[in-house]
Amino acid sequence: MSYRIDSEVVWIPADGEVRLYDPKAGDFRTLNSTAAEIWLLIAEGRTVEAVTAELAQRHTDRSPAQLAVVARDVQEFVDLLLAQGLACAAAEDERTAEAPSAGASGV
Repeated sequence: MSYRIDSEVVWIPADGEVRLYDPKAGDFRTLNSTAAEIWLLIAEGRTVEAVTAELAQRHTDRSPAQLAVVARDVQEFVDLLLAQGLACAAAEDERTAEAPSAGASGV
């Protein structure tokens, strides 16, 4: 499934992190490097499955056990983004459209 970053969230990648402002909550946040990688891949329009595959390729030996851990962690982070209103499910037409560039939604 594809998700998109909420258009009201202002964010910028910086120094291996993502810094963001959530105007609904009035919060500034800094995502660590792993969360930032997931955020940026979601911002590119990648599915959870594609994010999982990319991170597994970058950081594991791609064994089934490690792939399962990456899949779980990616899904947990996406669920957290959804619960906090920072992301939402992408509409069908958004899934087929060209993905926005990183940072385009906020800066």
